[in-house]
Amino acid sequence: MIPTPATRLANGTVTSPSNPSHRPLDIDKLYYTRGILSVQWSVDGEHLYFDTNITGRYNIWAVPSNRGWPVQLTVSDERTLLQEPSPDGRFLLYAQDFQGDEKPNLYLLDLAEFTIRNITNTDKVGYRDAKWSPDGRSLVFAGEREGPGTYPVFQFDPDKGAIKKIVGHEAGDCESIEYSPDGHKLALTRTRNYQYTGASVHDLETGNETMLAPIDDKTTTITGGWTRDGKRVYVTSNANDRGIDAVALLELKQGPEFQWLTLQDWDSQLVDVSPTEDKFAYVVNEAGNLRLLLRDLNGEEEEIPPTQGVVRAARFSPDGKRLAIIHASGDSPHDIWVYDLKARTLKQITDSLVGGLHRENFVSPQLVVYPSFDQTPIAAFLYVPANIKADHSHPAIIYSHGGPQWEHFNSWFPGLQYYTSHGYLVIAPNFRGSTGFGREFTESLRKDAGGGDLNDLVAAVDYLKSTGYVDPNRIAITGGSWGGYLTLMALTKYPDLWAAGVSIVPLANWFTAHENEDPVLQKNDEWLMGDPVADRDLWQDRSPLFFANKIRAPLLLLAGHNDIRCPVRETEQMAEAARKNGVTVEVKIYENEGHGFARRENEIDAIKRSAKFLETHVGQRSTKG
Repeated sequence: MIPTPATRLANGTVTSPSNPSHRPLDIDKLYYTRGILSVQWSVDGEHLYFDTNITGRYNIWAVPSNRGWPVQLTVSDERTLLQEPSPDGRFLLYAQDFQGDEKPNLYLLDLAEFTIRNITNTDKVGYRDAKWSPDGRSLVFAGEREGPGTYPVFQFDPDKGAIKKIVGHEAGDCESIEYSPDGHKLALTRTRNYQYTGASVHDLETGNETMLAPIDDKTTTITGGWTRDGKRVYVTSNANDRGIDAVALLELKQGPEFQWLTLQDWDSQLVDVSPTEDKFAYVVNEAGNLRLLLRDLNGEEEEIPPTQGVVRAARFSPDGKRLAIIHASGDSPHDIWVYDLKARTLKQITDSLVGGLHRENFVSPQLVVYPSFDQTPIAAFLYVPANIKADHSHPAIIYSHGGPQWEHFNSWFPGLQYYTSHGYLVIAPNFRGSTGFGREFTESLRKDAGGGDLNDLVAAVDYLKSTGYVDPNRIAITGGSWGGYLTLMALTKYPDLWAAGVSIVPLANWFTAHENEDPVLQKNDEWLMGDPVADRDLWQDRSPLFFANKIRAPLLLLAGHNDIRCPVRETEQMAEAARKNGVTVEVKIYENEGHGFARRENEIDAIKRSAKFLETHVGQRSTKG
């Protein structure tokens, strides 16, 4: 058994909610509900910038910070992602990739003239974490301009248009950057394998770099901001004897002691630092609910409502008096709210639901916990349809999240709401390898990918049966990315458990995935699975492609042609192998998508195909004995 904070969770009775407002949801209406990815304040605090898919494409919009009609600032058919406004108010920085290839260029939108400049002008080059200097005269970003998979730091002068390298990657690739308040230093997050990270401070005047927390083989330390006097750096780190993420301060010297600020039973993470006070915002992750709190360096603390659901982002206003929050929950999509710190009032700024939909039309998932094969407690969110009876007659879906180092949150998943409204119970387990339950739990998949995590999902089958609601002959499994991989593993390793499987942007063959994927993912694979030659037997045993002849259940495969994480060849070869077994196999590859589907028409098409497929093979009442 792996000890995790999930042992503290109480397991209540599973019940079907009574809801007179319940009705089957319509896919088109549901997927016109808007998404919001990030939020930034304008320099004067009068507006909020955010990226949303109101038009079916993610573009950048602005809305008055006291609520009002939003205005579209960028118009593009490609995915456009907000970065930061310049501190002098001249520019808005954003990133834009091509058809989901995750290799964006960086653009400047002139907020006076509304002209646009592509400032990087590269093809198939990745960029990450661009940040403006405090005076707005330059910006820095990490980019693989010198070679695939390497991320040194570059500086851009918006007036001269010049880009120069200022920090190399010899001490580790750069994952995140934070300017010091005086603009003379950079706090960097460094990594060599994208599993473990260290923190350093680079002096822009001398060129010297001080390692605050060296990269080791067991911990992550991520920089997140500075104290106002510029003498300490905020980090989120699990470099403690509990292996739990918490916010800490580090002094600017070699290997300082961690001054822990939020260390507790559950993971906590820094969200933002006040520009005017020694105060910061952070979230506590309690098994997939993200609670937002404010804390000062004297230990004074307050919790920001609402207390259930998730906070995707929180940003202090330039004057430090307000906090812009993106919040969602299982029964409510992402919306922007503004919290007044003095008045302690919360105001909703955006409305993402459309077409007469309301929260009462959805199901709030129930947090449950069940024992896995080795008695490790597995936390999961269970979606139970309204107004049904516990008569062992209902279909069910096991939903596997991506990652694996990710987590299923109490957040907005329109597809799961659709299935639940049409009578499926859906369980979304946070299997081993997931984040949020301690370092040991997350790292337990090393040399065991497709092993312990898969067994955790199989244990969810027994849990579903124990609720009394589920027909054991009508259980399907689905998921995307790592969840797509586990779907294929489940169908090949436990072929008799499933009525159907829907695998979205999956990995199917560790050897070809490693050969064809992005260099950053290659490093991740080697940490997780070892060497493809020395550990060949493991790589083969955990590649579902080699066991496609065992599949018995109908299989639907969905993929994006431009996927750099799980290349499309993974889907193609799995389809070919499964068809040789004589089972039903359906495939759809979206030519203008990458790792997941960002264009609304493709989102809708994918969920319609999945819904039709599951209704055909799972939704109909079984005739098995």
